[in-house]
Amino acid sequence: MERKTRLRLAAGGVALAVAILAGGLLLRGGDQVKVERLALADASARGLAYGSEQRDPQRDCWHYLREDGGDYCLRPVALDRVAAGRERRLYLLASGAKDGAGDEDLSGLVGAFVADADTLAPIAGSRELDFLNRRAAGPDQAQLLRLSRDGYMGWFAAGSDASEDFPQFYAPKDDKVVAIGGDVFGRDADTVAGMKFAYQLDSGRGEAAAYPLSAIVRDGKGKQLASFDFRFDRRRWEYVCADVDCRVRAGLPTRPEREAQAQEPAMPAADANEALFGKGRKLSEIDLQDVLAQLDMRYVSEDGEAGFVGANGCDDPYPLNGHFERDGGQEQLWVRGGNGCTSGAAGASVWVFVRDGGGRLRANLGMPAAQVRRTRDVSAGGRV
Repeated sequence: MERKTRLRLAAGGVALAVAILAGGLLLRGGDQVKVERLALADASARGLAYGSEQRDPQRDCWHYLREDGGDYCLRPVALDRVAAGRERRLYLLASGAKDGAGDEDLSGLVGAFVADADTLAPIAGSRELDFLNRRAAGPDQAQLLRLSRDGYMGWFAAGSDASEDFPQFYAPKDDKVVAIGGDVFGRDADTVAGMKFAYQLDSGRGEAAAYPLSAIVRDGKGKQLASFDFRFDRRRWEYVCADVDCRVRAGLPTRPEREAQAQEPAMPAADANEALFGKGRKLSEIDLQDVLAQLDMRYVSEDGEAGFVGANGCDDPYPLNGHFERDGGQEQLWVRGGNGCTSGAAGASVWVFVRDGGGRLRANLGMPAAQVRRTRDVSAGGRV
């Protein structure tokens, strides 16, 4: 019989609901898979994650300092025991909030661990996984899911900010736990208000390394407006769009004002930050100065023309676009733009900035590039 697991992400929040795992008994071939939620106090007592030396008794959490900066306070948010035949495992997810984070800081933290339930011997784990959420907070709740017929398990958790929702999936791979959400998306700033995304695993496809996933989009009255399919890519070990409709988000209702804005003449950006990122995330003043200094460029807006100019004799303003990406635990700033004067026949260039040991953004790559396609097998790089 085909089974489907539904996960719902409430618009603007992180409410989770799973329709089929009620009762905790699943089939694994001829065996039963039993999932039992344990008291969170067990995680602290057993020290499954960060160890007693990192325990902060006053704040009742684990203290953790990320390699790329930021102090975090982590607490267990979900502890499950899974029994499949003679095998019993513990699955622990810890939620980390960044100290002193501002509203627009999305760099929350998750720690995830799998251990033998009887000996507590570690099987897989990662202390530092990215979790996108407002004020750099970790998840308030998480759901352990069965992702395949053979009992492959993983977690679903959700973050959000004022205009976006971030569905996020994690699962063990070898001796690590990795993010497997890949292309899966939720509500963004262009989505019509009141839209709700429901995520559904299709366990009828038992041959897959992980069940296919669908995102169902409904309006406030429950009417389905769009759906998007994702498949699990074994090479990338994450969910990717299964077709073109998913990649272009075909049929997803967008705000009327967004469509109107797209047809209106663009107003010059107010400053360099807005020119780089639009109305979205901004760089701090120090980061912005560091980036522009290394690019040897400045932003100008006069006589109806706006853009960036440099010290290389190219006086006509040209556009630059910036966005952030994550490569493992490392945040990267990607900047692309220019024109024929700055970049020759390519017509544009690309730069990648990463943070150095002191937390400052430093150019790690820069070259002319007509097209850029990010690849998963290159660190801080791409193919041009």
